[in-house]
Order: sequence, then structure tokens, then C-alpha cells
Amino acid sequence: MSKIIIATVENAPGVLNRVSSLLRRRNFNISSLTVAPMIDSNFSKMVISLEKGVDATQVSKHLHKLISVLKVATYNRNDIILHASLFIKVNATRASRSEILQFGAMYNANIVNLSTKDITFQYSAHPDKIEEFIEVMTVFGIKDIVRSGITAIGK
Repeated sequence: MSKIIIATVENAPGVLNRVSSLLRRRNFNISSLTVAPMIDSNFSKMVISLEKGVDATQVSKHLHKLISVLKVATYNRNDIILHASLFIKVNATRASRSEILQFGAMYNANIVNLSTKDITFQYSAHPDKIEEFIEVMTVFGIKDIVRSGITAIGK
């Protein structure tokens, strides 16, 4: 992930479609797109995480052309606070259960479901820590995984 773009947009039907269509038509590959209403529910924040090699300046220029986009800011990783969430379901045998729970506790992951065959964690952290947690859990066998997009705010 090289650059993050945060856009303030109108909270109206079709805005997400117009933004994603613009990115698709220009062959801008993104790794994450998160949208949520702001305090003023007439507006939303869009957090767009760009793949390496995508020219953030070009993306910003194209986004500025859309009427429903009010403000666009581009950030480097050092200028922003990043966060993401994850649900991960891991195989859990009797032999591995305590070790899995120890790793979960080490990362401050919340147990959301515990069965005789698996453990499901919810984990919310910096995207790098999410990757690290997934790598640790891979050893036990991941049954399912669901990730949120990146949320971000400028420092």
C-alpha cells in the first residue's frame, strides 16, 4: 500500500458507483475502499487505499472532476493513522486450543465464537498487525476470514 486518499463526498445514491466506475475506467487498482457517513449525514468520507504503482496525483485529479466529490486529500503512510478489522475462524483441536488462545490474547483479539472444532476471533488494529496476526494463525489452519477496508484519519 503506497498512498491513501480521503475524499469527502455527498452522501447520495450513486456516488460510490460513480467513484468506483471512474477508478475502473482509468485502470486505477485499489486495495481497499471504505465509505461511511460523517457527523453531518449529508456527507460521507471515502478512504481509498491505492496499490503500489498507482499515481495518487492522477487519482486525485480525476476525483476532483466529479461534482459529488467535495474535497480530496492524499496521504503517505507516515501522515495518517490507519486501522482495519478482521474476523478469522481458525481450526482448533484439543492439542492446539490453548496455544491459539494464547496467541489471540497476545494480540488482544476478541473471541467471538468458540466451538469444539474452531475459534473465531475479531481483531482490530493497524493493517500491518492484521497481516501479522493472519500469518500467526495460518499455522493452525484458517477456515474462514473476513476483512474490513482500511479506515484512516490524518494526523
